[in-house]
Amino acid sequence: MVFGESPLKDLYRRAVWGPWRELWERAPAGLEYRANWRLGWAVGHLAKGKHREVREVLADVLPGHPDLDAVVHQSFGAHFANQYASFAFGRINRDNWRSYLEIEGLEAVEAAVRSGEGLVLMHPHMGPAQLPLCVLGVLGYPMHQVGGGVTEVEKSPAGQWAASERARLEQRMPVTLHDGKAFLRGLLRALGKGEVVLTACDGTGGGRELGRRYVRTVLGRAMKLPVAAFYLAHRTKARLHPLHTVRDGRRWRSVIGPELPVRRELPLEEALEAGADETAAYLDAVLKKHPGDWLFWDQFRPGALLESV
Repeated sequence: MVFGESPLKDLYRRAVWGPWRELWERAPAGLEYRANWRLGWAVGHLAKGKHREVREVLADVLPGHPDLDAVVHQSFGAHFANQYASFAFGRINRDNWRSYLEIEGLEAVEAAVRSGEGLVLMHPHMGPAQLPLCVLGVLGYPMHQVGGGVTEVEKSPAGQWAASERARLEQRMPVTLHDGKAFLRGLLRALGKGEVVLTACDGTGGGRELGRRYVRTVLGRAMKLPVAAFYLAHRTKARLHPLHTVRDGRRWRSVIGPELPVRRELPLEEALEAGADETAAYLDAVLKKHPGDWLFWDQFRPGALLESV
């Protein structure tokens, strides 16, 4: 979600990235994620305009859903859990990681690394998107993440300070972060050494989207999908699996799905076209099943994640 700039938002930033963060960094493991989800749920009741914006999108793409308001509040909770996920980075370790996350399909990571083939994990922005990245790094897997996107909202000094705090806390993860605007050679080298790359398959949120995109139908709308995951896997021997993260009671759960086909027998352009088809089918299914965990409903419109009309 993208919230507009205002003096009130600056006061909120100072409070959340200051005393609120310091409070929950001293709390028992896992409580900070629950507190931030609840904070988002509460803001969903107060931010009437954003609530209405998200609800209108959901009503359009999920007609007949029995409780759209609950989905909207869940999406606010997911957004806030993601926005402040870095509070826990540096605290998560081999002894307490299960207080934060359950992982299904971990054997796929182990098999790809053990084989030396490497692994690309493509993920939609659902729940705290970097939490599985951090946990897998803590567990000793050689993790890399593709970042990117240029925020189009000009931030105030308080906003710039909050962004710098977030970046500082993200550096505590035992992973390698790559700039999506840079060349991909570092990622190709990592995969060639049998390591693991996490990259998004939906968008960056509130920014100019980077890289090649193919228009496919998702939830009945023409969505611009990145194909970096299939490009990286096509150029290497790496396996490709999808990953999504959803709220599951008191913790979050990351699901690593079955391996997706990478059409290496085809020329690159045709393989990417096929990859875009696979991505669209996956996104359509997972967003229908877990709509409250996706972070980008307010960007699901023409000119943002959707093709301009």
